[in-house]
Amino acid sequence: MFCAGTLHFCYILPFQNPVCSNCWISLTLNFGKVIIYKPKYSTRFGCTMARASSSAALLLLICFFNSNLSYSLSVFMKNSEASQVLRIRKRANQFLEEIRPGDLERECNEEKCSFEEAREIFKSQEKTTEFWFAYGDSNPCKNNICKNGGICNVKHHKYSCSCPPKFGGNQCEIEKSECWYKNGGCSQYCQDTRQGLYVTCSCALGYALSDDGKSCTPSVRFPCGLLKKSLRSYQGRSAEGNQTDASDVALLNETMGQENVSSWNQSFHPAAWAGLNQTVLQGAIEQEILEEQGNFSEWDVPHLPSFNSSDEKGKIVGGSFCRPGSCPWQVLLQTNREYGFCGGSLISSRWVLTAAHCLDTVNPYQVTVGDFDKYKRERDEQKVRVQQYWRHPQYDSSNYNNDIALIQLTSDVAFTTHVLPICLPSPDLATLLMEGKEPGMVSGWGSTHSKGSLSRFLLNVRLPIVSMDTCRQSTEKLITGNMFCAGYAEEAQDSCKGDSGGPFAVPYQGTWYLLGIVSWGEGCAESGKYGAYTRVANYISWIKEVTESATDESGFLHTLQ
Repeated sequence: MFCAGTLHFCYILPFQNPVCSNCWISLTLNFGKVIIYKPKYSTRFGCTMARASSSAALLLLICFFNSNLSYSLSVFMKNSEASQVLRIRKRANQFLEEIRPGDLERECNEEKCSFEEAREIFKSQEKTTEFWFAYGDSNPCKNNICKNGGICNVKHHKYSCSCPPKFGGNQCEIEKSECWYKNGGCSQYCQDTRQGLYVTCSCALGYALSDDGKSCTPSVRFPCGLLKKSLRSYQGRSAEGNQTDASDVALLNETMGQENVSSWNQSFHPAAWAGLNQTVLQGAIEQEILEEQGNFSEWDVPHLPSFNSSDEKGKIVGGSFCRPGSCPWQVLLQTNREYGFCGGSLISSRWVLTAAHCLDTVNPYQVTVGDFDKYKRERDEQKVRVQQYWRHPQYDSSNYNNDIALIQLTSDVAFTTHVLPICLPSPDLATLLMEGKEPGMVSGWGSTHSKGSLSRFLLNVRLPIVSMDTCRQSTEKLITGNMFCAGYAEEAQDSCKGDSGGPFAVPYQGTWYLLGIVSWGEGCAESGKYGAYTRVANYISWIKEVTESATDESGFLHTLQ
């Protein structure tokens, strides 16, 4: 037995009143109830009870000790009994509970509390709301509401969804369209919106956006980059010695007229049309070129820069005829003596894009478009005088960085099936094409073998783009971010001197884009070496600035940012 409040033990003396300090006497019976006795009289020596109640009190104490003898002999309990004593029992609301201080354990854990009760405990609306978000049924993350594999998160009593890369929206319910992924679904130009959930599609010169907001349809007769007929494949040629394709002989018959095509055919290099599908023009053709040019030496004009002094001639190696209409944007830059010295690309009716190094020592006098045979006037051939030209202001002739130039013509070129401008890529589309597997097409009148002269006929070759790491590992020369490399490490297919300024064109969904400009290389088709090209997409702003400042027309680049 103990005294409530002071925890002093009380001793029971036989036939005497209980003696203890001045306190309440508390008896805890084994059936769980509490009986409290308060002495009516007390002195400083002990507790005094009325004589009339002494016998009753003594009897009560004797009964208590008899029934609780086992409890009084030991202060320890068994584990099971202790668990029963310490077990928290849910209790109902009690009398005057509202005036008692709020307690989280009592109010909300032992019982089901309300929002008002929780607010009394936390004393803060923000903390209460945050607690209630997790405590009540209002927590949206209790059952994941995020769609398409999204993860639900709660912060500051608000939820958010962490969405997979291809989805967005409050609950990941929107499938994202972004330009980096499949060009955002656009058939031509793509621009990301600020929200990052949708894209805005636009079209190139001569196209209009369709009702679906994605595809582009021609709005004029001759839109940019759209060939009227598909390019003919040359991969199926015979590898039988020096036998030319019958269709090429027919083409030469049509082109050269009364000239002896059979004798020209016999002058082909023995490797012509062989395993690497090379079209090697030499012998009589080279002699004819030299005779027609007279004393004008091709050393007087610039060629594709080469860091290999052993290779001094220009060429397209491993190429094929670029039949009329197959390279309709190809331009031939000519001197005032009508000697072709570099290539270029028609980007509108009055503008040509070429390499800056082509204009280092020679001023272009005129350009020829729609040409296949340089030494014969053809039906679709057009010659237009040059009005002025611009080299990029940061062009560096020592390493060919920013090797790009613009030429303005005195009059408009007439578009035909054999004369078309090529589309310029947006930066996003250019990145997509760089990472794709589609090879680019390089065309020009460069020489067809390492020791030969320039070609009479327009040739082309397909070359794959190689990674920047591969490109930089193949050379000790500077490869800047304004360049890219293309070609084969082993196969003898390449562009070279004489093809400078020409196009590196890549198709995308039926439209051709000018991805690069023939710039420089170490030799031509050298083993382990690649050709370097100017990255056109890096100069869209400069092209737009020059063309708009020089003319009143600003339409052909209005869709490019």
